[in-house]
Amino acid sequence: MSRAASKTLRRYQVGGLPLINSILQQMRLRKILLEFIPDSGREAVPSVDMLKLLVINLTVAKDPLYELAHWVESLDLKAIGFPVRPSIRLTDDRFARALDKLYEADRASLTTRLVVSCLKRFDVQFTRIHSDTTTVKAFGLIPGSTGSGLQLCHGHSKDHRPDLRQLVFQLSISHDGAVPVYHHVYPGNRNDDTTHRETWDRLCEIHGSSDFLYVADCKLCTKKQLEHIVSHGGGAITILPQNRTEVRCFKQRLRDGPIAKRIIWRRPKPSNESQTESFSLFRGDYKTNHGYPLYWFSSSEKRKRDRNSRQQRMEAAGEALSDLVPKLNRCHLKTRIEIRRAALAILKKYQVDSLINLIITIQVEQRPHRPRGRPGKYPRHVLRRHTFYTLDWSPNREALIQEARTDGIFPLLCTDLEVSAKQVLQAYKFQPRLEKRFAQFKSIHRATPLLFKKISRVEANMFLFFISLMVQALLERRVRQQIKQKKMLPLKLYPEDRDAPHPTTSQILKTFNGLSSYIVTQNDKPIEHYRDELNDTHRAVLKLLDMDENTFWDSK
Repeated sequence: MSRAASKTLRRYQVGGLPLINSILQQMRLRKILLEFIPDSGREAVPSVDMLKLLVINLTVAKDPLYELAHWVESLDLKAIGFPVRPSIRLTDDRFARALDKLYEADRASLTTRLVVSCLKRFDVQFTRIHSDTTTVKAFGLIPGSTGSGLQLCHGHSKDHRPDLRQLVFQLSISHDGAVPVYHHVYPGNRNDDTTHRETWDRLCEIHGSSDFLYVADCKLCTKKQLEHIVSHGGGAITILPQNRTEVRCFKQRLRDGPIAKRIIWRRPKPSNESQTESFSLFRGDYKTNHGYPLYWFSSSEKRKRDRNSRQQRMEAAGEALSDLVPKLNRCHLKTRIEIRRAALAILKKYQVDSLINLIITIQVEQRPHRPRGRPGKYPRHVLRRHTFYTLDWSPNREALIQEARTDGIFPLLCTDLEVSAKQVLQAYKFQPRLEKRFAQFKSIHRATPLLFKKISRVEANMFLFFISLMVQALLERRVRQQIKQKKMLPLKLYPEDRDAPHPTTSQILKTFNGLSSYIVTQNDKPIEHYRDELNDTHRAVLKLLDMDENTFWDSK
């Protein structure tokens, strides 16, 4: 009597894969990749499909680029548009060869083609672009350089690890949903103030014109870069560096006496929407030394931060001076000049040299001293003068009152005369959204070139990170837009069914974590299929993305 074959239950992860696949389909990523990386017909799995899997891995995986073959085997590939499972194992070498093909492709044209397609299909506005850079550190040695000049080297580390080699990752986003529209990777020792002209030129090629505002930090505020943008019909918004003459002169005017100002904008605090932050504009017409309009603003929250920062610096300087007192009158601190020099060095270190008064007092004591030699019948004693110094300090009240007038101020430059002061302020205050993208790039996507042995694959993988950031931003933008248009209640994405008034892609994908499909097999043949049940929150998200449950489980 024959024994019946045993049944096997296999679980395949689905999670938020269909949501990502929906965005990739609307981006037409696979079709555009095929234009630049054609299918040779000799590959068991086309390179464009391998690259698509890498983009999904970078977007959802907790440990991206780690055990890729095992990760792919755990997925329900129908959820991301694969009709059948590959008959071969998708090893790391296959993914690496796909990266090699991406590196050899014309990625500049590919970027333009992909971004233009996304702008049209998702109706993303290109009227204002924000740009900045960050650094990506590497713990290993990846030698060589690419055709574009990329190489890992030491430079100014924004991760505060100057001992490590790094690369510089430049990113530009649209003000419409903070969607990335351009990126570039530079050697680790490249300065930010040399990248903006190249970035602006590439943005003009993508947009087809210079009819947009370019917003960046103070590294943009150089004569050559601003003249380049203005001479080609563009506009720029930036903040003046603190070492500029215009900044020093305006601060001195404020110290001499208050200047009239008026409140032009109030908004909820980004960190606490129950409180309000106000911005004021100083009255008067101001221009830079190069003739560009300059607006001086005052922020209520920055005023508090500046005041607290000054108080902390004064307390730290006081502690350092207290540590200096026991060291007086010995070694290299025996004269008034040496003591004053050491005390001023402390004040300058904490930037309070004009806010604290130093008081060095000299004291003289006469002490009896018996000369050398054998004492005689009448011992002689000589009075010797001993000089020593004491150090005291006190706050400079008048200077503190004058310095308090400069709390909370910051200057913004705009080359476009048609943009109002309030619009300039609101445009620059969108810049932190770009910092959020960098935070996602490093913390959620865990960008690192350490897992590669070739610098060319590092450059190709940075391009995939850029696509992954686009996917994340477009998904987040679509959900938020639909909630606003349909006037829906906030999604309950947080634990204990708490509201998420500003849902992020990370939180949305986390809500779908754990959803799986199941197949019961017998003699390696599927005989039964099961799926997890969606809850109300899942269905609400699918509705916002114009998806139904059948499309969710079986994408095509």
